Amino acid sequence: MGGALSEAAWDEADLAIRLCRALDLAKRVITWFASEGYSDPESPANSFQPEKPLGETAMLIYAASGARRLPQIATRIAEVAELLLPHARSAQTLLNMALHPALCLDFAVPHILLSKLGYTDPRMDDFLRSCFASQARNGRQRPPAGSLEGRWVESLWTGAEPGPAWYRDLRNSVLNWPLDILGGFRDEAYAFTHLVMYCTDFGFRPAFLPRPRAVVLQEAASLLAKYLDREDYDLAGEVIMAWPLTGAPWSPAAAFGFRVLTGVEDHAGVLPGGTTRPDRLHQLEGREKTRYALGTAYHTGYVMGFLCAASLREGRAPPARIAGPRFDEGFLDHVIATLDRDQGHWQPELRALNEAERNALCPLLLDLAIVQRCRKHDYGAVRELLARAHQHGSARSPLCGQSAELLERLTAYASYSIQDPRSDQRGLN
Repeated sequence: MGGALSEAAWDEADLAIRLCRALDLAKRVITWFASEGYSDPESPANSFQPEKPLGETAMLIYAASGARRLPQIATRIAEVAELLLPHARSAQTLLNMALHPALCLDFAVPHILLSKLGYTDPRMDDFLRSCFASQARNGRQRPPAGSLEGRWVESLWTGAEPGPAWYRDLRNSVLNWPLDILGGFRDEAYAFTHLVMYCTDFGFRPAFLPRPRAVVLQEAASLLAKYLDREDYDLAGEVIMAWPLTGAPWSPAAAFGFRVLTGVEDHAGVLPGGTTRPDRLHQLEGREKTRYALGTAYHTGYVMGFLCAASLREGRAPPARIAGPRFDEGFLDHVIATLDRDQGHWQPELRALNEAERNALCPLLLDLAIVQRCRKHDYGAVRELLARAHQHGSARSPLCGQSAELLERLTAYASYSIQDPRSDQRGLN
């Protein structure tokens, strides 16, 4: 997949404004949720304990510290840090660490990241060491992504370099195996994007990946098509971060995805989350309305902040224009004609591109078309798309490969069902 080459990078001032917006949002989040978290009786899945916004806010200012050369960002980082400090080292935080030694690093994330920013506290470190030395320190089962997050936090605290345990967890993670793009769930996609954050230390160190960077980014490009189609800008933004975090040239897909997210943010005022129900928001008033809006949407606003913070690193800004390899115009026209026009904020952005930019997006548009056809179970259209893409040498993305395998599995399933009509009945029992 070719990189997105450009004569000029995205305006740094615009990236800084967007990051400042996320940092200003962080001040409100700490004010509202740092003490008691958020409870949503109507949708309990939206609820969270204080540790979530505290940890995510600390990660945001840590990521943003790579752009502290800009005074407006440095000032906001300091302001957010001062709001975080009393909560990061509160009596409740210490009690949580004492009661749950297997979670001591989880509770200590804000303290550790604030220490990395220069807000040290040796007494807190001594207390953390005593908890970390407990017999029950490892008495919690974690998936590889959770284990790697813990190893990342520990490495920041101790200064230790990644060792054999890192490699073991990486080999067992979704970052080391082809991600199920079509049939996978959000949890696997989140694990993928978060592992990229930890394996690059939010861009502060060279990418520590279990597979070649190009392979990981090809997967990310196909994953981006899926979440742009779903208008899931939380995950889409995290996926796009893979390019600036790893220091790779922006692909046409990533550059276009960034344009879509900025356009949505400019229209809505903040990058919207998928858990905020507009009907419920309109029914609420006053503090309850503000609390609901912040509680359900702040994380996606943070994602935009993380993305802009990574993009503000030297040489990592997205391109001002999209460029890449040329594709057959007839094939591109067919792909575009296949795309649904009933949803997607990416559509006006696509129409705004010139012919050369649109042509460079052919692989992304092909992935989008396949995602849409699979979502509607129109596998005949998927087969036709893949056949045409193969003729033009364009069926190269991970999504193309996985959809071809899906068609093979469905063909085998159909053959099995015809040979044994009872198979459908057995599947219902």
